[in-house]
Amino acid sequence: MKICTNWFSMNSIDEYTDRIRRSLLALSDEATKEKTERLISGARCIGVAVPNIRQLAKDLKPDFGTLPFETLCRIVDQLFESECREEILLAVFVLAQRKKELANIPWTRISPWLDHLDNWETCDQLSTVIALLIPKNPSLLTELYTLAESPNKWKRRFAAATAANINHNGCAYPEETFRIVRPLLADREVVVSKAVGWALRGISKKCPSETFGFLKENLGVIPKRLLKESSELLPEKEKKELTVR
Repeated sequence: MKICTNWFSMNSIDEYTDRIRRSLLALSDEATKEKTERLISGARCIGVAVPNIRQLAKDLKPDFGTLPFETLCRIVDQLFESECREEILLAVFVLAQRKKELANIPWTRISPWLDHLDNWETCDQLSTVIALLIPKNPSLLTELYTLAESPNKWKRRFAAATAANINHNGCAYPEETFRIVRPLLADREVVVSKAVGWALRGISKKCPSETFGFLKENLGVIPKRLLKESSELLPEKEKKELTVR
């Protein structure tokens, strides 16, 4: 379903976000809402499937693409502040369309968005976009190191998920990945631990010897379940050495 989006001549950001919300509501249905609530614990949603949110973002692109980047960020601020799953996902998808401007975005612009993450889906989607910035702005890694020690489990999840995503598209950051996940190895939150396993499995495909060394060094800290998940892509010899304690 394509939504008419020729309404960016309006001056009010509140009006922009109101129209976005109306567009999302037009795409929502109760069955999708119920399914989403079952699959994504804690998500506040109206019931719009991800493909439909992505399509709406594409439909919006001609108009969003003409907005000053700061204006777009202010709209994104409002969408995140709603803490509605669909609004946050749409915000992430339209941000991803502005890669050139995103490359220079300051952390102070990104950080407030993290305060409104409350489920793994929105957390991981935002991490995929932020991870794309690391090659051109490696100073952002410092922020991830700090987030890994946050009292907020979703910020810790975001740090680990971003650690997983920075090793895509031909990139490999073994030492940076290990530094991010090290304080999270014994994290009791399942949503965090799963992202740590995801990050370590990913880097193990590109840097198996370094990953083996990291896991061996931390055998006294890492839980058995996480060790199994993190080492499953390593050669059999290394896996056996790690599991025999």
